[in-house]
Amino acid sequence: MTTTVVGQPNPPENEPNYHYLGLPGAHAILTQASQETYADLVTTLNANDGRGAIMCVHGGVGLGKTFAVNSHLDELAPHTTLRIKLSSSRIQALRAALYKKLDLPGDPPASSIRCETMIKNALSEKPRVLLVDEAQWLDTRTFEFIRELWDDATRLAVILVGAETCYQKIKNRPALDSRILLWQRYKPLKPTEVLATIPHYHPLWKNAPTDDILWIDDLACHGNFRQWAKITHLLQEAMTTEPCPTYSRDLIRAIFSRIDPTQRHTDT
Repeated sequence: MTTTVVGQPNPPENEPNYHYLGLPGAHAILTQASQETYADLVTTLNANDGRGAIMCVHGGVGLGKTFAVNSHLDELAPHTTLRIKLSSSRIQALRAALYKKLDLPGDPPASSIRCETMIKNALSEKPRVLLVDEAQWLDTRTFEFIRELWDDATRLAVILVGAETCYQKIKNRPALDSRILLWQRYKPLKPTEVLATIPHYHPLWKNAPTDDILWIDDLACHGNFRQWAKITHLLQEAMTTEPCPTYSRDLIRAIFSRIDPTQRHTDT
């Protein structure tokens, strides 16, 4: 399948900017993977006669999973999405985050039963989408609580986003695994996808030689959007210094010297 690329500029002021480092000038890119995410989200939100299903998006870090899911949900469910990103794997953290997101009164009750009942009742009042990012960190009880929420709420879609290990953690929990309708695994961009994508990703790469884009990807980025964002940020910074340098491979090599050497190959 050919990768389709659509560039959209940074969001207007006061709207979320999901780009790594809030990269100025970066565009939202619709890759093959993000197109699949959009289609899977539509299926998940509309499943079960519109009551919603559960899906999981997993893969390596920096590949655009969270960006794609957040951006598409801004379009598909802008007013009903509850975005949760936990700093703790424990169920208490999820309860507290949901209690706050649902605007329930006061502090979460000390009684876990009462707190969970209030959350489930609130989720049943109207259609909701629960997005849980960094799901690979969740423990067994927290995963089970998410399953219970979906079982008990009448109109709840659940989107789990996590690293590669998220897949196996869920597979080790048959009750949750059996309820997941769709799985999507993100992989690094292939060289052909890099060439189709990066010139649209940021104006700095619009006129960059094809060979340079492939050279940068092979040495430092490896089809990873977050790595491209780092290189782009550092190049943008370098080109605002005085005297303003012109783009060159020597300038890119200077940028390479500033990033983690374990993430790049040796320049030959």
